[in-house]
Amino acid sequence: MADYAKITLDAVLSENSDYSDPRSKLQTTHTLTPSAHVHQKINVLTTGNTLLDFIPYNFASVDMIIIHNTDTENYVTVKWYALVHNTATITNPGSTGFTFSSSAGTITDNTSGSKFSGVGVGDYVHNNNATNSNNKSKTMLVKDVPSAHQITVVTSLTDSSNDTAVSFTIVRENQQRIGPGGILTIPGNILTDTVTGAGNEMQLIADTKTAACNLVFLGT
Repeated sequence: MADYAKITLDAVLSENSDYSDPRSKLQTTHTLTPSAHVHQKINVLTTGNTLLDFIPYNFASVDMIIIHNTDTENYVTVKWYALVHNTATITNPGSTGFTFSSSAGTITDNTSGSKFSGVGVGDYVHNNNATNSNNKSKTMLVKDVPSAHQITVVTSLTDSSNDTAVSFTIVRENQQRIGPGGILTIPGNILTDTVTGAGNEMQLIADTKTAACNLVFLGT
């Protein structure tokens, strides 16, 4: 059963401290009907990363994330992977599928079906379903695209031929700094790793001291 969520923005620019007689004003409302949600307060650390994995919260997909940095002095940096704006999914070509090469660090479309035509250097490709468990649930940085049928990745691979199960999602790394008292809203084009316990789709790190953040996740 879906719930009802509303995000309201009321932005005012005024010469007066009580915000009267605004020179500029923007008011808008965005509504959602999520079937899953989480609202929690976390302490974001300055060393390493505070990692968030969506799967323990039973999210199949995320439609909206809202993060409020409640600290009055320190910023918080948020990192995540976003789906590319065009077609993000690379389906399996069937037949002889894909081949993973450990020595070359390549993933090849054996059917020469141009499956990697939408991938560029600096993109990441992620999969949840590679046949070989060592290649499964990896977010791999693409360092070269020798052809539309093949990519070279930085991540170490395990040899696996004719994988007819694996498919990929093209994502790009995003990073945003939330100032003291600031709010960040992330739309629902975020990567969700469906392999339980292997995700950590979002990373947060505080500046000079631990900062408390309120988080709201809306999705299905």
